[in-house]
Amino acid sequence: MLTRRILWTALLTFAMQPGIGWDSALAGERTEFPPAARQRYEQGRDLQKKGQLNEAITAFEEAITLGMDAFPRVHLQRAKSNLDLKNYDTAIAQYTQFIENFGLEDSCRY
Repeated sequence: MLTRRILWTALLTFAMQPGIGWDSALAGERTEFPPAARQRYEQGRDLQKKGQLNEAITAFEEAITLGMDAFPRVHLQRAKSNLDLKNYDTAIAQYTQFIENFGLEDSCRY
């Protein structure tokens, strides 16, 4: 069971394309969010790039709370930060929840 979970996590991690920003949104992907939420997401991405992963996770969680719950990438970036911190159980739970909520079609793997 654990091997299966690790495999799913690895597949999703490799499926994500690093560096995808607002300017390359997928067709049909929602991009209109409250400015405060969008700002926290962007801050999270900057913190993530600097290796400040705990702070990035906090920023992603705040972005979700502020209105970005329907934006798949914020959930993926939060899970990736947990994976990079080796918080495997948390990352697996977040990736699993992502699949349940958004499906694989919204996994930003294109």
